Amino acid sequence: MRHDTPQYCLIAAALAGNARIPGPDWDWDATVDIAAREEVLSNLHAKFSCPPEISDFLAGIHQLNAERNRQLLDEVESLAVLLNQAGIEPVLLKGAAYLVTGVYSDPADRMLQDIDFLVSPAQSRQAFEIIQGAGYEPYVPNPTALVLHHHPALTRVHRVPVEIHYSLGQGASNTILRADEIVDRSTQHRLGRAAVRIPSAEHLMTHAIVHSQIQHGSYSRIWPSLRAMLDLVLLGRRFPFAWDAVRNRFCAHQKTALLNLHLMQIEESLGVSAPFRIPRGGLRWLYRQALWQEPRLRRLDPVYIFSRVVLPKVSLSWRLLKHPVGRKYVLSTPFRLSFYKRLLSDIAQG
Repeated sequence: MRHDTPQYCLIAAALAGNARIPGPDWDWDATVDIAAREEVLSNLHAKFSCPPEISDFLAGIHQLNAERNRQLLDEVESLAVLLNQAGIEPVLLKGAAYLVTGVYSDPADRMLQDIDFLVSPAQSRQAFEIIQGAGYEPYVPNPTALVLHHHPALTRVHRVPVEIHYSLGQGASNTILRADEIVDRSTQHRLGRAAVRIPSAEHLMTHAIVHSQIQHGSYSRIWPSLRAMLDLVLLGRRFPFAWDAVRNRFCAHQKTALLNLHLMQIEESLGVSAPFRIPRGGLRWLYRQALWQEPRLRRLDPVYIFSRVVLPKVSLSWRLLKHPVGRKYVLSTPFRLSFYKRLLSDIAQG
């Protein structure tokens, strides 16, 4: 899907505080669809002039998300109390950490999909069992959930899913920022009756970039979601002193280009300048701009196909083959029609 449409540009401008007034023939359905895809619907309340029905819809989303986030933080507190009783202080990751540290001035602006707790590997199984004992059930859609960097998601009716992480991912994700480093440098934070921990500012910002660029995308060929870009902008405003440490970390791991591309894309989309000077241009940047306009071009890129399609699947299959349940899943995959349907769907959607 293209990322340079008029609707996308309007949303990005609204998030940056520079929204213009659309014309009378504006496609509001497409605007809402893109905002939902970019996970920023709740951010758009009162951000631009729109028809009453759209304004009411966005206000309703914002109000519902405010209540949902209140319930989510209550759930974080309740679960953390249970973990505290076993001597475990969970580290909050991503959205929950942003809400607790005031990264978003209005908590209702940030949508959260789940609760992410990080604990040391030695405590992760115990933490998983404690939450499971509180009435949550493991959700294992397929055996791949058994060999990820966290235990299977724990779900409960009328509750937000919970993930117990013991690392931040495989390969470069875990190399750039290790879980034990986050835990060791986290600080305690009182959340009502519970004691939770918050990553350092450097780690919050580094994880935001790693999560967007490596775990949820096409590495240095990714276009970050608007929510991911806004997260980093607001983190940088909340913790401006951390940028030197973040830059040094990516440099130390030979991932400076990844960081620079991410910041350049934020400047391109939201108009927010990078916190330090970045060399402009370069083939990687030109290539990313081409992909921004036509994402399907990456299907013709052998580097992309190998590094982000072939290699991860080979790695995942190897880990699954070592697991009793996963072995059967891998060996039966070529004989399942659903595998080819998903493959064709991915290609068609670009």
